[in-house]
Amino acid sequence: MNIRTATRADLAAVYGLECDAFGEHGYPDFFLRQAWDLWPGSLLVAEEKSELLGYVLAGRGEATGEGWILSLAVAPAARGQGLGRQLLQAAVNALESQGCRKIKLTVLPDNPALQLYRRLGFAEAGREEDYFGPGEPRLVMVKS
Repeated sequence: MNIRTATRADLAAVYGLECDAFGEHGYPDFFLRQAWDLWPGSLLVAEEKSELLGYVLAGRGEATGEGWILSLAVAPAARGQGLGRQLLQAAVNALESQGCRKIKLTVLPDNPALQLYRRLGFAEAGREEDYFGPGEPRLVMVKS
Protein backbone atom coordinates (compact mmCIF):
# COMPACT_ATOMS: atom_id res chain seq x y z
CA MET A 1 0.00 0.00 0.00
CA ASN A 2 1.35 3.39 -0.95
CA ILE A 3 0.12 6.62 0.68
CA ARG A 4 1.09 9.73 -1.23
CA THR A 5 0.04 13.28 -1.96
CA ALA A 6 -2.78 13.40 -4.51
CA THR A 7 -2.17 14.69 -8.00
CA ARG A 8 -4.67 16.46 -10.20
CA ALA A 9 -5.13 13.19 -12.09
CA ASP A 10 -6.40 11.55 -8.87
CA LEU A 11 -9.26 14.00 -8.32
CA ALA A 12 -11.88 12.12 -10.35
CA ALA A 13 -11.22 8.90 -8.40
CA VAL A 14 -11.25 10.81 -5.10
CA TYR A 15 -14.61 12.28 -6.06
CA GLY A 16 -15.93 8.79 -6.84
CA LEU A 17 -14.90 7.56 -3.39
CA GLU A 18 -16.43 10.67 -1.81
CA CYS A 19 -19.78 10.02 -3.52
CA ASP A 20 -19.75 6.33 -2.64
CA ALA A 21 -18.97 7.03 1.01
CA PHE A 22 -21.08 10.12 1.69
CA GLY A 23 -23.81 10.31 -0.94
CA GLU A 24 -25.68 13.60 -0.83
CA HIS A 25 -23.44 14.86 1.99
CA GLY A 26 -20.28 14.38 -0.04
CA TYR A 27 -18.21 17.30 -1.20
CA PRO A 28 -18.80 18.36 -4.81
CA ASP A 29 -16.02 17.74 -7.30
CA PHE A 30 -15.21 21.44 -7.62
CA PHE A 31 -14.65 21.72 -3.85
CA LEU A 32 -12.19 18.84 -3.94
CA ARG A 33 -10.31 20.62 -6.71
CA GLN A 34 -10.28 23.88 -4.74
CA ALA A 35 -9.12 22.08 -1.58
CA TRP A 36 -6.31 20.48 -3.59
CA ASP A 37 -5.29 23.97 -4.73
CA LEU A 38 -5.76 25.63 -1.33
CA TRP A 39 -3.97 23.11 0.88
CA PRO A 40 -1.10 21.66 -1.16
CA GLY A 41 -0.11 18.30 0.22
CA SER A 42 -3.19 17.91 2.43
CA LEU A 43 -5.11 15.59 0.12
CA LEU A 44 -3.52 12.18 0.55
CA VAL A 45 -4.43 9.05 -1.37
CA ALA A 46 -3.77 5.36 -0.81
CA GLU A 47 -3.16 3.20 -3.83
CA GLU A 48 -2.20 -0.33 -4.60
CA LYS A 49 -1.22 -1.44 -8.09
CA SER A 50 -2.32 1.97 -9.45
CA GLU A 51 -5.82 1.58 -7.97
CA LEU A 52 -7.00 4.34 -5.64
CA LEU A 53 -8.39 2.66 -2.50
CA GLY A 54 -8.84 5.59 -0.14
CA TYR A 55 -8.11 9.21 0.62
CA VAL A 56 -8.05 11.74 3.42
CA LEU A 57 -8.47 15.50 3.15
CA ALA A 58 -7.10 17.70 5.91
CA GLY A 59 -6.52 21.41 6.24
CA ARG A 60 -5.44 24.08 8.64
CA GLY A 61 -8.20 25.87 10.49
CA GLU A 62 -8.68 29.58 10.97
CA ALA A 63 -7.35 29.51 14.53
CA THR A 64 -3.60 29.32 14.95
CA GLY A 65 -2.48 25.78 15.66
CA GLU A 66 -5.77 24.19 14.62
CA GLY A 67 -6.32 21.64 11.86
CA TRP A 68 -9.29 19.74 10.51
CA ILE A 69 -9.80 16.30 9.05
CA LEU A 70 -12.43 17.17 6.47
CA SER A 71 -13.01 13.83 4.80
CA LEU A 72 -11.77 10.25 4.98
CA ALA A 73 -13.02 7.44 2.78
CA VAL A 74 -11.92 3.92 1.94
CA ALA A 75 -13.24 1.84 -0.95
CA PRO A 76 -15.64 -0.88 0.25
CA ALA A 77 -13.33 -3.68 -0.95
CA ALA A 78 -10.44 -2.26 1.11
CA ARG A 79 -12.28 -1.69 4.39
CA GLY A 80 -11.32 -3.54 7.54
CA GLN A 81 -7.64 -3.79 6.57
CA GLY A 82 -6.28 -0.81 8.51
CA LEU A 83 -6.18 1.57 5.56
CA GLY A 84 -8.40 4.17 7.23
CA ARG A 85 -6.08 4.17 10.24
CA GLN A 86 -3.01 4.62 8.03
CA LEU A 87 -4.60 7.50 6.14
CA LEU A 88 -5.83 9.22 9.29
CA GLN A 89 -2.42 8.89 10.96
CA ALA A 90 -0.71 10.29 7.85
CA ALA A 91 -3.05 13.30 7.89
CA VAL A 92 -2.53 13.87 11.63
CA ASN A 93 1.24 13.70 11.12
CA ALA A 94 1.04 16.20 8.26
CA LEU A 95 -1.07 18.64 10.27
CA GLU A 96 1.18 18.34 13.31
CA SER A 97 4.23 19.01 11.15
CA GLN A 98 2.51 22.25 10.09
CA GLY A 99 2.17 23.32 13.72
CA CYS A 100 -1.37 22.12 14.42
CA ARG A 101 -1.65 21.25 18.10
CA LYS A 102 -5.41 20.71 18.01
CA ILE A 103 -7.05 18.64 15.28
CA LYS A 104 -10.82 18.43 14.84
CA LEU A 105 -13.23 16.33 12.84
CA THR A 106 -16.95 15.58 12.73
CA VAL A 107 -18.57 12.18 12.50
CA LEU A 108 -22.04 10.66 12.59
CA PRO A 109 -22.74 9.34 16.10
CA ASP A 110 -23.30 5.80 14.75
CA ASN A 111 -20.39 5.72 12.28
CA PRO A 112 -18.17 2.65 12.85
CA ALA A 113 -15.12 4.92 12.28
CA LEU A 114 -15.86 6.50 15.67
CA GLN A 115 -13.84 3.74 17.34
CA LEU A 116 -10.89 4.41 15.03
CA TYR A 117 -10.93 8.09 15.92
CA ARG A 118 -10.98 7.28 19.63
CA ARG A 119 -8.08 4.83 19.28
CA LEU A 120 -6.02 7.55 17.61
CA GLY A 121 -6.61 9.99 20.47
CA PHE A 122 -9.70 11.91 19.37
CA ALA A 123 -12.22 12.67 22.10
CA GLU A 124 -15.79 13.91 21.83
CA ALA A 125 -15.90 17.68 22.35
CA GLY A 126 -19.55 18.27 21.53
CA ARG A 127 -22.55 17.30 19.50
CA GLU A 128 -24.46 19.36 16.97
CA GLU A 129 -27.92 18.01 16.36
CA ASP A 130 -28.50 19.65 12.98
CA TYR A 131 -24.93 19.89 11.62
CA PHE A 132 -25.98 19.20 8.03
CA GLY A 133 -29.61 20.20 8.51
CA PRO A 134 -32.61 18.87 10.45
CA GLY A 135 -32.04 15.37 11.75
CA GLU A 136 -28.38 15.29 10.70
CA PRO A 137 -26.37 15.17 13.95
CA ARG A 138 -22.59 15.08 14.12
CA LEU A 139 -20.15 14.60 16.95
CA VAL A 140 -17.31 17.08 17.04
CA MET A 141 -14.11 15.32 18.05
CA VAL A 142 -10.76 16.83 19.01
CA LYS A 143 -7.25 15.49 19.29
CA SER A 144 -4.92 17.70 21.28
